[in-house]
Amino acid sequence: MSGSIVHGENILEQIHLLLRRYGFYADEGLAIHGSGISRKLVDSYFKEWDSSGIDDSTFDTVKELEGIVKYKRFLVAIGGGKVIDTGKVTAGNLGLPFVSIPTTLSNDGIFSPIGVIKKNHTPESILTKPPELLILDYSIIRSSPKELLLAGIGDLISNLSAILDWKLAVKLKKDTEDIPSMELSYEGAETFLDTEEEPFSIPFIKILAHGLIKSGLAMQRHGSSRPASGAEHLISHALDKILEKPLIHGIQCGFATLFTVLLHGEMGLFLRIKEFYERVGFPTTLEQVGIPEEKFREAVKLAPSLRPNRFTILHKNPEIEDALNYIT
Repeated sequence: MSGSIVHGENILEQIHLLLRRYGFYADEGLAIHGSGISRKLVDSYFKEWDSSGIDDSTFDTVKELEGIVKYKRFLVAIGGGKVIDTGKVTAGNLGLPFVSIPTTLSNDGIFSPIGVIKKNHTPESILTKPPELLILDYSIIRSSPKELLLAGIGDLISNLSAILDWKLAVKLKKDTEDIPSMELSYEGAETFLDTEEEPFSIPFIKILAHGLIKSGLAMQRHGSSRPASGAEHLISHALDKILEKPLIHGIQCGFATLFTVLLHGEMGLFLRIKEFYERVGFPTTLEQVGIPEEKFREAVKLAPSLRPNRFTILHKNPEIEDALNYIT
């Protein structure tokens, strides 16, 4: 495992001092950004830097960025998930240090060794190097769109489902056990599920961030996404293929988690997650999330074939009607 973390409120105002402390100097790096707030932040805090805008996280974008950054010593990404993932994979391909500065917390990619890059409009998970430095400015993150923070909530809570799948796979001798990675992933999600902090307050955002960091560390330790990806992620990937306009990854995963924990027979956990979701404004029914029931059924059927070597509850062909009744 690797990487340092700096976090606090309004710390981007000291960004140059922070970066120099870790050996990163403006004339040696490239800063990439998306549109909106991340571009404004680059204009405000990275005026002296060479910079480049990112429109989407595709293999073509990565290849183009490699040509721009190959003569630099490191890469900094300021933005949301697409910008972070594009920067992470590009830096990994070139063997360059990578600095992650997320403007929101929409998934655990902020500190993981996984980058999601699109190929022919289909997201693919790429194993690469994790960030060497993660900088979290809670003031900026708190002001990000609520939908993106809800996605981060869903992505973190989905780890509870992923660990149930992993334990099932170990029990059936379909996978090997890695208790430290399991515990890292589970503890981050469980602690967040139990928080009584005011939703979307700075203390709440901090606990969400710490949980997503633990998720990333678990993946770093295990060397794959297994600690944070199970049946709920497979359903999300299937929805990406089926829906005309897929929802944000974390929303799909977090919602599918309600369904998958029921397939495991974990009614108590389902009720805890549902109560937490209702408190923070996360959708708990197909109608609320905006997914037609027939499309969700289709996704559940397709999901196991998308990753046949990662055993989950879906690979047991479970009865789904009772679980569906609780989310319709």
